[in-house]
Amino acid sequence: MTIRVVLGEDNVLVREGVRALLDSYDDMEVVGVAADAPTLLSTAAEHAPDVVVTDIKMPPNFQLEGIDCAHTIRASQPGTGVVVLSAHDDEAYAIALLGKGQSGLAYLLKDRIAQGDELVRAIREVAAGGSAVDPTIAERLAGRRETAEGDREILDMMSQGLGYEAMAERLGTTQEAVDRRVTELFRRMATEAEGGSTAAVDGLKRLHAAVVQKETTASSLRSYVPSQVADHLATGEMAQQELEVTVLFSDIRGFSTIAERLSARQIAEIVGRHLGAMAEIVVEHGGTIDKFQGDAVMAIFGAPDPLPDHAERALRCAIAMQARQADLNAEGWGADQLERLHVGIGLNTGLVIAGAVGGGGRLEYTVIGDAVNIAQRLQSEAGGGEIVASASTVAAAPGVPAEPIGARSVKGREEPVEAYRVLT
Repeated sequence: MTIRVVLGEDNVLVREGVRALLDSYDDMEVVGVAADAPTLLSTAAEHAPDVVVTDIKMPPNFQLEGIDCAHTIRASQPGTGVVVLSAHDDEAYAIALLGKGQSGLAYLLKDRIAQGDELVRAIREVAAGGSAVDPTIAERLAGRRETAEGDREILDMMSQGLGYEAMAERLGTTQEAVDRRVTELFRRMATEAEGGSTAAVDGLKRLHAAVVQKETTASSLRSYVPSQVADHLATGEMAQQELEVTVLFSDIRGFSTIAERLSARQIAEIVGRHLGAMAEIVVEHGGTIDKFQGDAVMAIFGAPDPLPDHAERALRCAIAMQARQADLNAEGWGADQLERLHVGIGLNTGLVIAGAVGGGGRLEYTVIGDAVNIAQRLQSEAGGGEIVASASTVAAAPGVPAEPIGARSVKGREEPVEAYRVLT
């Protein structure tokens, strides 16, 4: 039997990575995706999947949307199980999810995604009506001195990664009996957390939402910007400043035409794989991802933290990006009529205003100035597989070979820009 899954995750790279993982199993099929909590609820209602897999914190508020959605989905769609993926190894979050006594729920740490079939096992467990908790959380709960012997036995088995079937066999009982013990255990823990209050779970959620508010802000920012930017933004230390940086733009050549022959799912998988690879190269060379725009990447070298060798780092990053793209082409894309993708890259070095801009509740770190426009223009001059850089960038990195290709005009700028082709 194929398990139909709806996937909720606001980070496109994580979402496509999990989708690819699940699609690699013969009994898994991702039938819908969502990037925020309201869309997740509507998508789950539309597809009526066997299981929903959701991040714990998503737009609009990056609080505990995954837990709230899990309770709503289980209440309105009893046949749909929910696996909540979380970066938090605090047991209170698991209690908040499971403490209402509902079955068909699982709390799994995100680190488990890359560890064998932990996620798939949790999906299969909730699809069958069972529940599961991450072994790390279960082990911690089992270690509580006040935990009764029977409760500790259940938690010990959960900490070993055992599902309901294996637990029932070890206890000599039925899976239904195991389910009753698990749901009662977490309901009791939730009640104890609030001194017996009927609002135990809601109170617990409010308490932890307040305690982790500062961490939540930084965590949600890290979903969109590199850690060094998130740290500055979270502490309010992101005043606009003038810096000399090197700006890099990359873009897949002719992708709009290629996309016409592909399904939306194929496009998402290809773009996600390409952008993920390019982002890794940028970070490895000390750059900051400014934004993804379709299949294009804008990266900055030298901001928010100054780098004395930002021009050379950017150029060597561009060379590495082209090499990585060649590797991706050699590995294949898994789509009919798509053998290779070619990337054009443009770079420029100059002064910019760097800092946080925005309003209406939205804040974005970026750089502004003529230097950015020039880099984007040079990117449009680069053919597939080429790197075009300005004279200022080449002069600042004499160790990187390049050949002159003449002056290029830039929209809104009277003086042309001397351009060079970087030799790879």
